[in-house]
Order: sequence, then C-alpha cells, then structure tokens
Amino acid sequence: MAGLIPLGRIVDPSKDVFPSTGAHLDVRVIPQFGASKGKKIDPKSAKSLLQNILVGKDRRPLVQQQGQDWKWNLPITSEFGPRKAPTAGASSFHQGIDVGIPVGTELTYKGYGTYRPDHGFGSLMTADDQGNPYEIRLLHTEPGKAASVGSSVVPAAPQLPDATAVQTNEKNTDRLMASLVGEQPSLKDMLLAGALQKAMQRKQETMNQFMQPIQSAAITPQQAMELFS
Repeated sequence: MAGLIPLGRIVDPSKDVFPSTGAHLDVRVIPQFGASKGKKIDPKSAKSLLQNILVGKDRRPLVQQQGQDWKWNLPITSEFGPRKAPTAGASSFHQGIDVGIPVGTELTYKGYGTYRPDHGFGSLMTADDQGNPYEIRLLHTEPGKAASVGSSVVPAAPQLPDATAVQTNEKNTDRLMASLVGEQPSLKDMLLAGALQKAMQRKQETMNQFMQPIQSAAITPQQAMELFS
C-alpha cells in the first residue's frame, strides 16, 4: 500500500537560498529514462505524478483530473519555458512551474519513492504507473528529513563472525542493486529487493548455525567460507 512521504514546507522568501519574488513552490521534473533522461521537461506533461503532491494540512492535490481535464488547485505564477526574469538573479528560461503557496505550507507525496533534502530544495525519486523513473525537485522549500516508502536497499551479503576479510562493501551492494533493478527501482523492483533481503536473512541464519561447530574446531574464517560456498 502506498504511503505518505513528507516533502518539507514552503520557505520564507527572506530565508530562501534562491532568488524569489515571494512565497511559492517551483516544481521541476526530470525523467531518468529514454531520450529525455537527465533533462528538465515541462511539468505539465507529468501531471499524473504531480497529482500525488499534496498541499497543506488538508492535503489538496497540487493538480487533479476532472473528467478529461486537469485542474490546478493553486495558481500557477510562472510557466515552463522562456520568460522575462522576474527578479535579479532569476533565469530567463524557467525550467519548472511556479505555484503560489503560502509560507510554511506543508507538502507531502502520496506514493512510493525516496526523498532526499538538499540545500534549499528537496529531491524525490519516484516512478510513474508504467514503472518509468523520475526525479521531482521542489525548490523554494525548507526541506524535510530524508524518507522513503518502498525499500530500494539490497542488504549486504551474509558475513562470518569476525571475518573482516570476507566483508561485502557498499560498492558491491550498489553494483548488485544496479544489475538487478537498474538505477531507479520500480515497485516491482522494490518487491524483488524485499524478497532478496528475506533470502539473504535465511542464508545468514543457516550460516550462523553452520559456524557454531566450526568455530570450536579452530578453523579460520577464510577456510569456513570456502567450505560454505
């Protein structure tokens, strides 16, 4: 079941690290697949994702579908694309959409994903209904804490007690994850990762049982690993 991921809140413009004309949210959408991978696209083309951004304590969708049309529940103050820079230091090509939202308003994402706070903004990694990965950046916010719904972590391989020579490092775990599910896991990938975690836990339990008689026989961890493999 999808959960709720806190996305921080709208920052006071006097504390904003970015040039600002007032309290608002700047939403930027970056596909992590296909020809547009790594490029900022018009957020209006990703409304099915942005409808999962909930605004305020009443959790109003940022945008929602009504019949064949889509309705933005808050005013858009600057569109994606070329524009006259609204203030000193602002860009003349807007890479997102500005939405007028009051200072301190809480933001939440309904669904699966991983949120990471950064300097002056937050970044959400998620996927659409087809499993295509996206990054959504939320500028002009006071970022919240890192959070995740749907685990994308593959646990380290089981270890022998005190066997530092056979420890699996983080890079090996990252490579395993990439080879299994790619850079940005979909819901299917997350379920696969969960199944893998359970399998590794069972292997760890088996190994611990196997090690008890071996430890009393004065066999080195390396020799034990060779026997176990």
